[in-house]
Amino acid sequence: MAYTKWLEDIKTEIIQPRAKDLVAHPFIKSMQDKTASHEDAQRYFSGLMWHLLDFDKHVRHLIKKRPQEVTTFLAGRHEDVDGDTDILGRIVEFFGGPRKQIENSPWTYTPHKVWVHHDNLLRSAIYSTDFPWQVGTAALTIGIESLVPLMIEPLYESAVKVYGVSSHQAEWLESRSGEIEKQHGENGYLILSEFADPNDEALTALARFYVDQLSYSMTYGLLESGMPQKV
Repeated sequence: MAYTKWLEDIKTEIIQPRAKDLVAHPFIKSMQDKTASHEDAQRYFSGLMWHLLDFDKHVRHLIKKRPQEVTTFLAGRHEDVDGDTDILGRIVEFFGGPRKQIENSPWTYTPHKVWVHHDNLLRSAIYSTDFPWQVGTAALTIGIESLVPLMIEPLYESAVKVYGVSSHQAEWLESRSGEIEKQHGENGYLILSEFADPNDEALTALARFYVDQLSYSMTYGLLESGMPQKV
C-alpha cells in the first residue's frame, strides 16, 4: 500500500533497516539458543511490564486529543488500548522477576535505564501540549508498534520452545505476535496519510524525529536490558 511520501521515506529509511537489526540483536539470539540466563530474561520482561503499566492511559489520552473522525476512519481495524500487564506478569514471574514490586502502588521497582529513557521519550511525544496529536500517534504506532511483532514473536517462540514456558504463562507474548498486532503499526501509516498535512514541515519533521528516536530505542536500547550486565 502506498503512503504519503514523507511516510514512505520513514518506512524505507528508518523502520525497515531497524527491523533487520532488531531481529538480529544478541539478546534475541541468546534467547533462541538458551544462552540467556533467567536473570537476563527477567530484566527485559520486568522492564517491559513496568513500561506498560500506564499504556492504557497513554492510548486514552491520544484518542481524546485526536478528532473523532480518526476513530471512524479506523472502524474495523484493531487498536491496542491495554498494556495487559496482568498477563505479562506471568512471564515476569516465570523468569523470577519482581512482579509484585512492579505492580504494587507505589511501585518500588527500578527498571534498567534503557526503559526509563524509552518511557520518557514516549510520554513527551504524547503529553506535550506543544505537540499536535499526530506526533504522539507517529511515536506510538510507527516508532514502537510497527516493530513490536518483530521483537516479540521470536521471544515468544523461544520462551515456549526453548525455556519451557507454558501457553498460559506466555499468553501476553502470543497476544503481541501475529497479524492482529501488525495492524497497530499499519494504523499509524494510514492515520497519518489521511490526517497529517505533508506540506506541514514542522509537523512532519517532529513526527519523524520521534519515530527515529523511539525506533532506535526499540532496536538498540531496550533489548540491551536483557544482555549480561557489567559489574
